Amino acid sequence: MDCGAIHHYRARRCRRCGSTRTGEDPLPERGRLVAFTTVRVPLQGYENNAPYPVGIIEFDDGTKILATITDCEPEDLKEGMIMERVFRKIADDGDSGIIIYGFKFRPVVTQGK
Repeated sequence: MDCGAIHHYRARRCRRCGSTRTGEDPLPERGRLVAFTTVRVPLQGYENNAPYPVGIIEFDDGTKILATITDCEPEDLKEGMIMERVFRKIADDGDSGIIIYGFKFRPVVTQGK
C-alpha cells in the first residue's frame, strides 16, 4: 500500500488512500489476545458449536483480527496471553454435507522439558 495501511483480507484497492498498488503479506502464526468473550447465541449454521470463545488477536505489526478460539476452556483465557494459529473445522454445510475448514487460534502449547 502506498500509505502503509494494513488490511486483513486481500484488497484490490487500499481502503485508506485508494491506491491500487497493493501487496500481500501472510498472516502471522502468533499474536496476543487483547479481548475475548463467549458466544452463547451463535449465527445460523453455527448452532452446534455454541458456546464457544472468540477473541481479538493483535499481531506485532498492529494488525488485529476477530477469531474463534479453540482447544481450551473459556475460563482459562487471559488478556495478554500468546495465541497461535491452527487449522480446524469451522462448520458443516448441512444441505451439501461439505465440511468447512479454516483458521482458529489457541493458546500457545508449551513444550515439556
